[in-house]
Amino acid sequence: MTKAAAAAIANLINTHNQLTKRYTAEVVLAEEDNYIVRMRDGEVVAAVEVKTVQWYQCEISHLSVDPAARGAGIGRSLVEEAEVRACRLGARIAQCTIRVGNAASEAVFTRCGFVPSVTFRNTQTGNDVTVYQKVL
Repeated sequence: MTKAAAAAIANLINTHNQLTKRYTAEVVLAEEDNYIVRMRDGEVVAAVEVKTVQWYQCEISHLSVDPAARGAGIGRSLVEEAEVRACRLGARIAQCTIRVGNAASEAVFTRCGFVPSVTFRNTQTGNDVTVYQKVL
């Protein structure tokens, strides 16, 4: 992954997620093997991160699709590919956290078979967040 691509991924994540931590190209490059990316005309238009959090569980994080690329199934294809990667990593459960009211993410993950399990308040952001899970 180039530094420019990593910077584009960081920008996409920072722009489309309400996170307490700002991503940089260096942060993305340090974990570059965790990212699945979609490009269009040489530009990053979507990305998602997949990482092992327990021997049986992977986290799918920060699904981000550029607004100009939405509605074409890119988000869904990234989630599906993330599930395949999670299985290859040995995970039996895939999980993600979604800010309550983020209808686009809720819809994508629900259509992919994820179910909401618990909702809690992120005290750092003041957002309510729901954990979605899927048995792989």
